[in-house]
Amino acid sequence: MEIVVEKAVLHLLDPQADAPVLSDEWIDDEASLGYLGALAAKAYKSEEAKACTLEPEGPGAQAAAMAEDDFAGAAALLARRWFEVAAQNADVPPADAAFVLMSVDGRMHLAGLKLNYRLGWSHYYELRENGAATRLVRQEAMLPPASGKADEAFVIDLSPAKGESFSARVLEKKYEVDGRKQTYLAARVLGARAGLSPKEKLAAICEAAVEVNRQFYGNLGVEEPEVAAAVCEEYRAQRAAASKPSAPAAAEAGADVGALCEKLYGELPHAREAFEKALREQDIAFDEPLPMPPAGVHRLEKQSLRSAGGVEIRVPVSVYRDENALEFIHNPDGTTSLLIKNVLV
Repeated sequence: MEIVVEKAVLHLLDPQADAPVLSDEWIDDEASLGYLGALAAKAYKSEEAKACTLEPEGPGAQAAAMAEDDFAGAAALLARRWFEVAAQNADVPPADAAFVLMSVDGRMHLAGLKLNYRLGWSHYYELRENGAATRLVRQEAMLPPASGKADEAFVIDLSPAKGESFSARVLEKKYEVDGRKQTYLAARVLGARAGLSPKEKLAAICEAAVEVNRQFYGNLGVEEPEVAAAVCEEYRAQRAAASKPSAPAAAEAGADVGALCEKLYGELPHAREAFEKALREQDIAFDEPLPMPPAGVHRLEKQSLRSAGGVEIRVPVSVYRDENALEFIHNPDGTTSLLIKNVLV
C-alpha cells in the first residue's frame, strides 16, 4: 500500500477555549508530513477501524465533497464539529486535530487524526551569569510519538462509486457522551452509519460458527479453531494470488467470507444455511472480503485450549486438522480429550 500526503493542517481542539484554534497555514515540512502520514496509515490499516457510510447531508459527506477543491474549508468544518462535541462533553479529552489530504494507491482520501494531549517531560537549558543550568520542564500537551497511533481517527474515501455514498474507516473510543459511555466520532462528528470493524466481523463469524455447532451438532461439528484455520488458509491463498505478477494491485489481502463458509460447511447444507442466516443478521455479506491485517492473522495462528483443571495448551492451526499430530476424542459425558502424538522429549 502506497500513501502519499498531499496537504495537511493542524487545528487545536481545547474545550477550555471558546472556539477551536484554526491554523491559517498548511504543514509543509517533510518530517511533519511523514509523521502524520504514518499515523494516517496506521488508522487506515487498523483491524479495529469500522467501515462506515456517510449520511449525504452529514458533516462528513459535506467535507468530503469539498475536500479536494477546498481542503482548508473541509478541515475547518470538521474541526468545528469535533470541537462542539468535545465542548459539550467534558469526558472527551482536549487534543490537536490533524487533517490530511492523501492518496492511497492512487485514490484520494481525507483523514482526520485526533491527537490527545499527553503528559511528558523535556529539558530547558539556560546560560546564566554564574554558569549554565539545565532543568526538567513538565509538558502538558505532548503528542503521540512517531511509533504510536492517533487516539481516534477517520479516513474518508473521496472517490465513491457512481450513485454510492461516501464511505469511511473510523477508529473511535468510548467516552461519556450525553450521560452514557459511548462512541461519538462516526455518529456525532461525521454523521455516519457505523458498520463492523474487521476485528468485530471475525468475532461475529466465530460466534456464529459456535452457535451453529450447538444448534446442530452439540459442539461436535465445526469448532472455533476450525474457523481460525479456515481464515488463515484463505488469507494465505489471497496473499499468494495477490503476489502474482498478473494480479491487480490491491491495498490489502482479505479472507473472502463466502470462501470461509464453503470451507466450514461445504458438506453440511443445513448448517451452512443457519450460518448464512446468522451472518446476515450481523449485516455481513458473503460477497465482501474480510480485511485481515497480518498482525490479526498472526494472533489466530495459535489457538489456546484449556482444561477444567487450568492446563492451557497453544496449538498451531497448521496442525489442528493433522490426525498424525493431534486427535480430539469426544467423550460420552460431553467433554473432549486431546491426544498429542509424536511428542519429542
